[in-house]
Amino acid sequence: MNPDVATLGHCVEVVRSGEWWAITVPSLRGVFSQARQLDEVPAAAREAIALMFDVAPADVGPIDVHVQEQGGAELQAE
Repeated sequence: MNPDVATLGHCVEVVRSGEWWAITVPSLRGVFSQARQLDEVPAAAREAIALMFDVAPADVGPIDVHVQEQGGAELQAE
């Protein structure tokens, strides 16, 4: 994969799964992670994306978090 893609912004989707937030990056097949708290999601997503592209987490572009409710309705988190 092209490491330059890592510097772009990424939309991540999260859904509550027990005591964890399950994280997916729909635009990047195979990028998943989890976090205990919602405020930890951007850092966890950034690290997963960095691993995919073999770059430093600081080189990953902005993370836009979208919280998915269990029923399917979407809320946006900052």
